[in-house]
Amino acid sequence: MGGTEPFYVESPAETFRRRLLLEQNLPVAGMASFGSDALDRPEHWPDTGEALQRPNVLVPDLISANEEPVRIRLIEALQLGAGHAREYQAQKESLFATALQLDLEQYRFDSSFRGALEGVFSGNEDSGERGVGGSGELGLQRRLESGATLGGRLVLDLVRLLSGEGGSSLGLLADASITVPLMRGSGRHVVTEARTQAERNLLYAVYSFERFKKNHAVRIAREYYSVLQRRDQIRNSEASLERLQLLVDRTDALHEKGRVTGIQVDQGRQDLLRARQRLISDRERYQAELDRFKLTLGLPADSRIELDETELDRLMGQAEDMLGETDAAERGRLELKEDVAIRLALENRLDLRVALSEVEDAQRKVAVAADGLRPGLTLSGGASMGERRSGVSSATRSDARFEPGNLSYAMELESEAPWDRRSERAAFRRSLLEVESAVRRVQELEDSVKLAVRDSLRSLLQQRQQYHIQVQALQIAERRVRQAQAFQEVGRADTRDVLESNESLLQAQNAVVEALVSYRVSELTFQQNLELLRVDEKGLWTEFTPE
Repeated sequence: MGGTEPFYVESPAETFRRRLLLEQNLPVAGMASFGSDALDRPEHWPDTGEALQRPNVLVPDLISANEEPVRIRLIEALQLGAGHAREYQAQKESLFATALQLDLEQYRFDSSFRGALEGVFSGNEDSGERGVGGSGELGLQRRLESGATLGGRLVLDLVRLLSGEGGSSLGLLADASITVPLMRGSGRHVVTEARTQAERNLLYAVYSFERFKKNHAVRIAREYYSVLQRRDQIRNSEASLERLQLLVDRTDALHEKGRVTGIQVDQGRQDLLRARQRLISDRERYQAELDRFKLTLGLPADSRIELDETELDRLMGQAEDMLGETDAAERGRLELKEDVAIRLALENRLDLRVALSEVEDAQRKVAVAADGLRPGLTLSGGASMGERRSGVSSATRSDARFEPGNLSYAMELESEAPWDRRSERAAFRRSLLEVESAVRRVQELEDSVKLAVRDSLRSLLQQRQQYHIQVQALQIAERRVRQAQAFQEVGRADTRDVLESNESLLQAQNAVVEALVSYRVSELTFQQNLELLRVDEKGLWTEFTPE
């Protein structure tokens, strides 16, 4: 991705979740709730050195002096999501597991050593022979990228009689072998295919992890703003309830003076009851969304947490910079021209890079499958010098030595006619079909990317126009409430006019915030669709600027 960043799969040394559980005295099911390092280790647990590898992540200061909830800003929510979210950790572990698979494939081309020691005591009751023997072996094997396999070993034997006149003998053997495929199974592109695919799989996993980080950050922001929007709806409902209570009190007073009918009084009381019910529902929805957001961050649902409401005020203050002052023809700050946006998306979308690379993977598979149709021809050879000493009976022989006259060697050429290749032909045809399938996936994804970009641009335009419309609607609703209240005082408007104006004001207040939040989320989604949002290992983003 053009840079480096710390990467840990170990659990953090200290987590915000643990601090919450301890300082807020929250109930837990067991020690696993505090993390893997809090568990009692079973017998024979190995020393993994995990205590030295545990990273430090963001742990905001808690207010432990009283029962007030912890207030979290958006920037802290992004960092908590990167450091504590369980889904985020699972994605990191998946990437690490892919890297382990590549390490294994690379190891197949490394030199591998083996060693063995053996001791034997043997005897024969009929002959009365007893003896001991021992051997040591050191071997080396290596697979080359051409397909050849090299091997060699050195063996040392020692046999000694314990009965009769004794005696001992030393055995010494060195041998080497080579196997070279000359036709089928030869060629670097065939031999190293598994390693090549593992390398590319790791690259795809990195791309997938980068996309997840961006999607996760946008998800946190969307849920964060959604919770704040619910909290703002509660404030609007509370203000509406206060206005209705004043209206009902004023209507009762006017009814006592005979200026309004009892029907108008009951209309006001009915709306007041509906407003109370709506406020209860708004509070319940707010708590439910806040609890779900805690789970997104990997925090206990019963923890005392609240979101910083000034984030919504800050967003309101940035409205003019984001959307402009009017709904005129000027674009928002991220509303690019369609052809420019599509070009940027095609250049930067990581999933599209993967799809294009998978076409190359499929083409390589065709070449490998075609190799399976070739005849087999294998050249093998070996040479050895020396002799082994095994068994008590060889103790009376002289020691083995390395002598030129004791060298033995052999070469073998084995061929296989390609007569029975039914399964290989089927695999070859399937590989050709996979190329076509991979090409179709690229085409489908390319069209989906273009559609997503066009939808994002339309959403930005719609939300911007919607916001300006709702701002104007709010101004009209506020003026209508003032006029309806004034006209009711002088008997030129009835209670229903005031109730309808109050309801319109509540809807307009909620609609303005909803349109602004929707536009902000659409901005982030647009950057996500173009793959232009940058997210670091701490979960913090760097937004795209057209300049």
